[in-house]
This record gives sequence, structure tokens and C-alpha cells, in this order.
Amino acid sequence: MAGDNPILLHWQKEHKILHDNVSVLRDKMNVDAIHDLRVAIKKIRSYRKLHAALLKKQEPSKAETIRELFSVFGRHRNMDIAKTLLISFFDKKKPPLNGVLVYFQLLQDQIAPFCQKVIQDFSEEPIEKWTIELNQDLGNLDPGELMAGVKRVMASSVKTVNHDLRHFKKNSHRIRKGLKDIFYWSNIFEEKIFFTKPHVKSLHNILDHLGNIQDYEVLLTNLKNFRKTILASSLDEYEQVKKVEINIEKKKDALMRRANEMTDKLFAHASSSNHH
Repeated sequence: MAGDNPILLHWQKEHKILHDNVSVLRDKMNVDAIHDLRVAIKKIRSYRKLHAALLKKQEPSKAETIRELFSVFGRHRNMDIAKTLLISFFDKKKPPLNGVLVYFQLLQDQIAPFCQKVIQDFSEEPIEKWTIELNQDLGNLDPGELMAGVKRVMASSVKTVNHDLRHFKKNSHRIRKGLKDIFYWSNIFEEKIFFTKPHVKSLHNILDHLGNIQDYEVLLTNLKNFRKTILASSLDEYEQVKKVEINIEKKKDALMRRANEMTDKLFAHASSSNHH
């Protein structure tokens, strides 16, 4: 029955979260609503990918309106991240250059009207169409058949990530996307698919590290733009900002090493437990 299918239940849940947060953001900008909206879109994309792989269909294309919604609001959220993280690199007695925060705020203010246009124009029609497709394709699948298919798809995704682990830093973006799919899919089902519940918790911690690396990259890019656009190289502030950039790079490298170690360990444990 469609009502018992865990993929469809999770799909409906994320569709509702997306719908509710679109309504909030049509009224006003809200940091939490932006975050929840973007997570719901990531999960919907991931469930579509799982659906296509289960039925051995071609990987689904991204709907332009949803891609745009995700991307435009991502730029707004990037500036929130940059402002918050920047403060963490300074002593309370010596706050960051006010000019940097003003610069980040000005950029965010320029992004806001584009967010409002995209959210007002947004239609849920593609998601409603996908919901019908999912119900038709998965609604009457036998639970045993469904589990066997999910295990096959999961094993294939694990194999792809395992291959990318050979060059962790170079492939970190692709690894993050692959791990995110595995994490989302693992959380659909109560029973173990490939990873045990403690393994899934470790996966969550690894994804946190990889997400933090991405956040530091956002701060670094915007900080460099500020330094090169606004500050003359003869100014003390130029060197001050450059030192912060060096510290960000160090933090990023440390997180990358930690995420690499944790992922290698997780995959070794999971592989060992799946062979017993």
C-alpha cells in the first residue's frame, strides 16, 4: 500500500516542509525557514534519485524553478554564514573590522529582492507531478522487493563513494553529495540497509565536518573579495584580513583531515560488518 511505503511517507513529509517554508518566506525573510527549505529540497532531490535508481530509470533532471529557488536562497544564506563565522575568528576585545560586516550585509541586501522574486514566482507543480509518478511507481511495490532494491542502490552508491575516497580532498564535494544521499536513504528505513544506526550517526558527524568546510570556503571567498576590492595593500587592515584568511585555511585543512579519517574508519567498519 502507498500509505505504508516509507519512501512515499518521507517524500510527503519533505513536500509539506517545503510548502510551509515557501509560505513563510513569501511573507518575510527568515534564516531558519531558508535553511529548512533548502534541506527539504536536498531530500526531495535525493528521494527522486533513489526512485530513478530503484526503477533503473535515467537519473532525473532538476526542475529549473526548484534549482533556482535553491540557488538564489543559498546565496542569501551564504552571507549569514559569512557574518556568523567571521566573528568567531576574532577576540571579543578586538572585534572584526566593521567594514567587512557592512560589506557582507550590503551584499545580502542586494540578494534579498531576487529571493523575493523567485519565491513569489515559485510553483509546486513539478513536485506535485513527481508525487503522482512516485505513487504510481512505488505505491504497490512489495516490501521485500522494495528493500532488495534499496539495498542494491545503496551498495552501488557506497561503491562509488569508496572509489572517490582514494583522493579525498580532490573529490570532497562529490563525496559529500554521495554521503548525503546514503544518509538520507538510511534514515528512511527503521531496519539496517547497509549502515547500522551508530554508523549513520558517524555519517551525520562526517557530513557536519564537510558542511563546515564548505561554510569556511564561503567566508574565505567573500573575505578575499573584500580585501582585494576595498583595501589597499599598504593598509594595516589588509594584513589583518590576510591573517584571518590563513587561519580559515588551517581550520579547513584540519577539518578535511578529520573528515577523511572518520570516513575511512566508517567504511572499513561497515564493510567488515557487512561481510560477517
